[in-house]
Amino acid sequence: MAMLVNAPKRQYQLQRVHVYDKGGRNSHSGINATVFGGSSSLGSIVGSMLTSIGSTCIYPYRTDATLFDSKYRELKVTADLGHKAYVKLNDMTNLDDIRHVVRDQNVVVNCIGSRIHYTTEKEFEDANIRVPMAIAKVAKENPNVKRLIHISAAGADPNSHSPRLRTKWIGEQEVKEIFPEVTILRPTYMFNPLDGNPTIASKWGMQMKLFNRMNYIIEGWNAKIQPTFVNDVALAVYNAIKDEKTMGQVYDLGGPHTYTYEEIYEQFFQLSEIKPYSVVVKPEMAYRYKQMHPLTSFYRKLFKIWLNPEFMTVEAQNLVVNSDNKGFEDLGIKPVSFGHKSHELVQEITWLYNTHDVTKRDSANQ
Repeated sequence: MAMLVNAPKRQYQLQRVHVYDKGGRNSHSGINATVFGGSSSLGSIVGSMLTSIGSTCIYPYRTDATLFDSKYRELKVTADLGHKAYVKLNDMTNLDDIRHVVRDQNVVVNCIGSRIHYTTEKEFEDANIRVPMAIAKVAKENPNVKRLIHISAAGADPNSHSPRLRTKWIGEQEVKEIFPEVTILRPTYMFNPLDGNPTIASKWGMQMKLFNRMNYIIEGWNAKIQPTFVNDVALAVYNAIKDEKTMGQVYDLGGPHTYTYEEIYEQFFQLSEIKPYSVVVKPEMAYRYKQMHPLTSFYRKLFKIWLNPEFMTVEAQNLVVNSDNKGFEDLGIKPVSFGHKSHELVQEITWLYNTHDVTKRDSANQ
């Protein structure tokens, strides 16, 4: 008996989160989570997935949006009363503010990342390095926090020409140094039919609206990507919370198929039944158009988001998973193929041009 009492306890037993996922929104799953970046494309899905089983979620936000904004309107209905809260933080690097929203929680999920319209190095460093470091410090000093899930990006490399991927890699190393038990997820390009944020699909759709079905392609930028469904990444976060074996692990999350950007554009044209009409533009012309004054061109004013250097050069970067790292299969997930969901990404353009109408289909394919 004395030998059992004096037996050393295993560390993972202390970090286990006991999850009850059979209840509804008014039950309690055992998860008290703080989701940083809850208004993002991934954060909203993660929050709704956790609150649908009765978890308590806190959503810190730093934007000027009110609770009536569409980003938070989708989160309101995902949980019962008392199971969700929104807290405005003026500074995401303030440790005292972060302590306030993590005080009684046992799970912390960091979905904060750099936005596509960032242009300065400081903006990327704040979102991908300084904020994750502050969250990891508070999670480490809080004895109630059992799990920390950090969302990085596939292709994170200290030598990358992309400031997003470069700072993502630095943020990973800093978070692992502070919180060694962190679970790091590296998704590739995530597609979400419900999200209006700048994506490849929305860029293509904007070109169909502004330039009369003309698709601009940058010369020489046709990299390979493995698109992954945002719900699969959210499910990976959920499975990582339940499984203590994921502590200290890195997972590369990519879809089952690899495409080039030209193949994705071609698929959009085929699904919408619009005749492909692509124009190849030299990189020098694209950057020159970016530097023009907004009042010079009305189209440049509307298209300014997709002319940022970080978004333009993303089509020159191979975003594929690292075969040496673990992936969806190790989390018990079979990812959805991009082809099964791509028709939902072009629904607005299909409705706009009414190309599925028999009377207009022939004229669209001429």
